[in-house]
Amino acid sequence: MPMIGPDIRIVVVTNGNYFSKIILEDLLLSYTKNVVGVVLVQGDYKGRTGLKALWGVGRQTALPYTLYKVIQFVLFSFAQKLTPRSWLKVDAMVRDLGLESMHAVRVNAPDVVKWVQQREPDLLISVSCPQRIRAKLLRVPRIAAINIHSSLLPRYAGLAPCYWVLVEGETETGVSVHYMSERFDEGNIIVQKSLHIPPRVSAFILFKHLALLGKEALMEAIPLVLSGYPGIPQDLSRRSYYSHPTWASYRNLKRRGYVIARWRELIAAIREGGGGEAPRELTQGGER
Repeated sequence: MPMIGPDIRIVVVTNGNYFSKIILEDLLLSYTKNVVGVVLVQGDYKGRTGLKALWGVGRQTALPYTLYKVIQFVLFSFAQKLTPRSWLKVDAMVRDLGLESMHAVRVNAPDVVKWVQQREPDLLISVSCPQRIRAKLLRVPRIAAINIHSSLLPRYAGLAPCYWVLVEGETETGVSVHYMSERFDEGNIIVQKSLHIPPRVSAFILFKHLALLGKEALMEAIPLVLSGYPGIPQDLSRRSYYSHPTWASYRNLKRRGYVIARWRELIAAIREGGGGEAPRELTQGGER
C-alpha cells in the first residue's frame, strides 16, 4: 500500500455510524498522525436532530425503512456503551486513537468551517456526511476534498443507494471515490470498484460489503489525489438520482425477494465488535 508523507494533513467529515467506521478504519489506523481532525455530523440532511429529525424524515420515508434506521442506531449506540472497547462507531475510534474531533449539527456552520480552517488540511475526506458540503468548506483543503459513495456513479446518486439497487433489480453495484463539487455526487471519479449483488441479500449486508470495498477504494484513492491525478469526468447523461425510500419501492423490494435487514445480521455485526477493536496497547495507555 503506497504511503503518504508525514506532513500531509487530513480532516474527516462523517456521520460516524457503523458503516463509516468500517470505511475509515484503515485510514485512521494507518495514518493516525496525518488525521488532524474529525467532524462528527449529528444532524440530518436539514440539520435537525432528535425527534425533529425523526419526524421530518419519517414523513418522507416508508415506515419499515425508518424503523430500520432507528433500530440500527439504538442497537449500535447501546452496544457501544456496553462494550466500550469495541469499535462500532467512529467516535470510539477517535477516542482510543487520541484524535481531535468536534460534534456538529450543521456541517457548513461558521464554527465548523473555522475549526477545519484552523487545522490547515491538505485533504478533506467525506464519508457518509448527511448534509451537502458547501463551497466555503470545500475550498478549505489545500489539495482537494473527496467523498466516497456506495454506488457506481453516475448511477444511483443520492440517498440509500444500497436499498435502491435492490429495488431496481440490479445485479451489480459498487463504490466510487470522487472529487467533491457543490453539485451532489457529480465530481470526477478517482477510484471505482464493483461487486456482484448476491441473491436475497439484505440492504444492511450489501452496505457492509460495500463499506469493506470502500475501505480499499479510499486507501487507493488518497495517493492518487496527492499525486495530482484529476480523475475521470462522470457521464452525467447516465446519471440517476434517488431520494427517500417510498412505500411503492418497499413493496417492490419485497417482491424481488429482498429485505432491508435481518435481526441476526444486526446482532452478528455487534458481536463482531464492528469488525475491529481497540488495539490492546491503546487500552493500556500505550502509544501507537
